[in-house]
Amino acid sequence: MSKRKDKTTIIFLNKNQTYSKPLQVNSYYLRHWKKFVGGLIVLLCSLLITIMHLVKSRAEARLSSDNLALLLEKHKNETVQLDTSAIKKHYLSIDDKLKTINKYLKARGLKPIPKSQGGEESSELGSTEEIGSFYEEYLKRMIRLVGFTPMGYPHKGRISSNFGHRENPFTGESIESHKGLDIKGNHGEAVKTTANGVVKFASRKGGYGNVVIVNHGNGFETYYGHLSKITVKEGQRVAAGDIIGKIGSTGRSTGPHLHYEVHRNGKIVNPKSYLSLE
Repeated sequence: MSKRKDKTTIIFLNKNQTYSKPLQVNSYYLRHWKKFVGGLIVLLCSLLITIMHLVKSRAEARLSSDNLALLLEKHKNETVQLDTSAIKKHYLSIDDKLKTINKYLKARGLKPIPKSQGGEESSELGSTEEIGSFYEEYLKRMIRLVGFTPMGYPHKGRISSNFGHRENPFTGESIESHKGLDIKGNHGEAVKTTANGVVKFASRKGGYGNVVIVNHGNGFETYYGHLSKITVKEGQRVAAGDIIGKIGSTGRSTGPHLHYEVHRNGKIVNPKSYLSLE
């Protein structure tokens, strides 16, 4: 340990060799200066190698990131093309089905639902979101039309008298105009509304006897006559299939049955056209 404490004095002189304050250095460092210089060189080389490695790694990472971005973009483009092709097929299939539905609606005197965009006339296919949004709105309008349009039977029974001219059921001696359908049923059996709407009238009315009139808000009204009992009130909202009364024989009637009428835009139409989609 004493050798480590030996000091060597170093004197720095200027050109005139005048005395300068001496500098004392541990003799151990002077004797082993090669080791320290070598260690310093090794340290510097290590730092230089580390810096070069970091620079190279960063460059490789940036290159990998750029390559990944290119691959993702390529995959995205391929996916979009694939999805577009698949959507195109579904799109045409949906269009065919909507055409068929509109054909049935038109055959029953209903105005087909027009397309505001896309559709059969459009050859341009928008984004997935645009197509989905369009068909969602289109189908909502179709559901509303179907929901508020009279369809089907208000009571499952045999039709005993059709719409149009018929013999007087009381005398059989004259011809009279029959404004709806007479559907046979047993006293007290349920009568259901054929579409969504609001009860416009629910009381006794002349030859109808006890009658319920439902306004469907799209030009349609339906009449349910000769009821033994009314189970709804005026102003009440009803949905297709709701029970609104019971079969009876009130008013101008020869026996228990339901008199069913369909009015469209103020005109009486044949209910048979609305019993099915065919």
